Amino acid sequence: MRYKFYREHKYVSFRFNELERLIAQTDFTSDDALQNVKIAFDALIELLEGHAHYENNMLHPLLKKKNSAVYQQIEAEHDHFNEEVIFLRNLLDKIGSSASRDDKIEAGYQFYLQFRKFVGENLIHLHEEETIILPELQRLYADDELRQVEIDTYHRMTPEQMVHMLEALFPHMNIHDREVFLHDIQSAEPEKFTEVWHHIRKKLSPEEQEYFVAALKIEVV
Repeated sequence: MRYKFYREHKYVSFRFNELERLIAQTDFTSDDALQNVKIAFDALIELLEGHAHYENNMLHPLLKKKNSAVYQQIEAEHDHFNEEVIFLRNLLDKIGSSASRDDKIEAGYQFYLQFRKFVGENLIHLHEEETIILPELQRLYADDELRQVEIDTYHRMTPEQMVHMLEALFPHMNIHDREVFLHDIQSAEPEKFTEVWHHIRKKLSPEEQEYFVAALKIEVV
C-alpha cells in the first residue's frame, strides 16, 4: 500500500458539513446567532488557509522539482478561494445591515445557498487533490521520500501541538489512518511520541490501545 497524504481531508470535510448545518439552522434575525455563524466561518477559513499553505509549500514543490505541472490548477483554485471568501463575508455583512426582518431572512437564505455552493466546489477540490495530485506524487517518489515530508513537519512540532492535532483529527478517522499518524510521529520523534502517546491513548478504546501497543511495539509502563 502506497504512502498517502491528505488523510486530514476527512476532518476538513467534517468542518465544511458542520458549518453548513449550522447555517441551515440559523435564525438570521438574531444578532447573536449571526455572530455565531461569523465566528464559525472565520475559524473554518483559518483552517482552510493553513491547509492550502501547507500544500502549496510542502507538496507542490515536490512536483515542480520533477517538472510536473499537475499542481497548477489546484494552486489556481487556492488563489480563487480568497475571492470566494471575500464574497461570502460581504453576504454575511449584508445580513447584519439589512433593515427589516424579512430582508435579514432572505439575505440569510442567499448566504446559505452560496455557502453550500462553496462547500460543493471545495469537496470537488479535495477529491481532485486525492485523485490527481496524490497519484502523481506516488508515481514520482518512493514512499520513504514522501513520508519524509511529514517527518520534517514533526521535527518542528512540540508534543502539545501533536496532541492537539491528533485530538482534532482522530474522531474522523479509522484505525488505519490513526496508525499512520502515530507511526510517523514515533519514527520522527521517539521521545516526543512517548509524551504524545501518554495523552492520546486516553482518547482511544481499550481495543485500539492494545492494537497500537502491539503494532508499534510501544513499551507499557
